[in-house]
Amino acid sequence: MQITPDERRKIERWRSAKISVDIIVEKLGRHRSTIFRELKRNAFDHPEMRD
Repeated sequence: MQITPDERRKIERWRSAKISVDIIVEKLGRHRSTIFRELKRNAFDHPEMRD
């Protein structure tokens, strides 16, 4: 099953809030690899967010 647009928005918000992947997995009831794949697929390089 594909990630829904609503789930994508939640993942983006939670990762911006520094929520761990393990917590996101629990909240969405998805497999860990699904979340990591989504994060990799939709990763953007934000220079202003680098340390």
